[in-house]
Amino acid sequence: MRAVQRALAVLRAFEGRKPQSLAEITAATGLDKGTTRRLLLTLLAEGFVAHDPAAQRYRLGHAVRALADGMADRLDLRTAAVPVLSDLAADLHITAFLSVFEDGQAVCLERVHDMKGMEVRWWTVGGSLPVNCGGAPKLLLAHQHPAEIDRVLNAPLMSLTPRSLVDTAAFRASLDVIKGRGWELAIDDVVVGLTALAVPIRSPTGDLVCAVSIAGLTPQMVEDGRPVHLARLQDAAQLITSRIAAAR
Repeated sequence: MRAVQRALAVLRAFEGRKPQSLAEITAATGLDKGTTRRLLLTLLAEGFVAHDPAAQRYRLGHAVRALADGMADRLDLRTAAVPVLSDLAADLHITAFLSVFEDGQAVCLERVHDMKGMEVRWWTVGGSLPVNCGGAPKLLLAHQHPAEIDRVLNAPLMSLTPRSLVDTAAFRASLDVIKGRGWELAIDDVVVGLTALAVPIRSPTGDLVCAVSIAGLTPQMVEDGRPVHLARLQDAAQLITSRIAAAR
């Protein structure tokens, strides 16, 4: 823990400052020169610090920028999506979600609920769902590289309700269907009586960025086995895509 605190002190020494010498970093952190040098060498090896040997100055490295870019991307997604999700929730009296695929899981970035409808609480912000349950998890997995799908499906599939698909071969086949049609309707497989509908948000090159989904009582989401609000959700996805592009 002490070593982590010291490493963070070194990184904070760059806040609001130009590239610095070893002596300047040592003074800013209050550490001795030997400890500061060792920490800098470790951070340098991991890409969190870069060194200019000609000027004998240190600066923040590419790893810090990569972390910052990831945070900025998520903030951009939420900024672009939340007003659209709010309109969806208010118009349809459902709960709307924004989610991403991360480390083999579908992670909820945002959830917006309309107070006139029943709030779907089974997927919290920052939480994940099994990849075989729910509209967004299945949609997000369907758009991953085949090697990633293989890796994820090495683990047993979980069952949340009797409608959860746990046969790996059948589930793998369903992913091809989901990717081909561009949406997923998940009926009663997270909670009996609830249905979720999900569509992708794509980059200008066609790559998957995230998913937008809505969930509510099955009778208000499904009619004759078909999604009731598909066109509305696809329009919302297109609007979010446009807002993301305009912000960059």
